[in-house]
Amino acid sequence: MKDLTRVGPLLQLGWVVAFTVLIPLGLGLWLDRRFGTAPLFVLVGALLGILASTVAAVRLASRTIEALSHPPTEKSRPDEPVDRASPAPNQED
Repeated sequence: MKDLTRVGPLLQLGWVVAFTVLIPLGLGLWLDRRFGTAPLFVLVGALLGILASTVAAVRLASRTIEALSHPPTEKSRPDEPVDRASPAPNQED
């Protein structure tokens, strides 16, 4: 099976950008319809959504770059089975 760990952040970025833009935009649309102030709240929601998605994308990118620049060592790989049959090392007090 191919290593899909590099695809995860890209999928996460798509969802983060979509939701951080669409939720404030939808809220702005609802407020404009409720108070008859079109396009005031839609524009405010769009600007807030774009700002929030930019911040979220930068944070996700920096975490991803940090994680990719320090790959896990062989001992810390979670996909390797742990040999529980071997006895624990003796600890002398």
